[in-house]
Amino acid sequence: MKKALSLAAVAILAFAGAAFAGDKYDVKVSPAAGKSGGKATAVVTVKAKGAYHVNLEYPHKLVLKAPDGVTVEKAKLVAADAKVSKEELSFTVVATAAAPGKKTIEAELKGAVCTDTTCEPFTETVSIPVDAK
Repeated sequence: MKKALSLAAVAILAFAGAAFAGDKYDVKVSPAAGKSGGKATAVVTVKAKGAYHVNLEYPHKLVLKAPDGVTVEKAKLVAADAKVSKEELSFTVVATAAAPGKKTIEAELKGAVCTDTTCEPFTETVSIPVDAK
């Protein structure tokens, strides 16, 4: 029983973190932190793994849904807004929280990673923490 609880706790802690692991790519989210009323930046990064590389031609995008009290500079970021290389794709999110506190921006990330013989489009739901002081 203890072993099952320990495994469940590990699974919960892994899911609660800001990185998602897979055999083709990793997704990492850095939180936005700053003063209320001021701009804060977060970064959502996809890093290709193993034989995979980021598809340079794919129309990558990140669609943001800000909670009440948080505004974002752009609600939809596209490939032209990202830094894209074969190793990595990253979107910078600029957010402003109206009042102190912790909020979460929900986002849908779409992209693709490929090998020499196949391409794998993906869709990930990511949460971007916003911490205003």
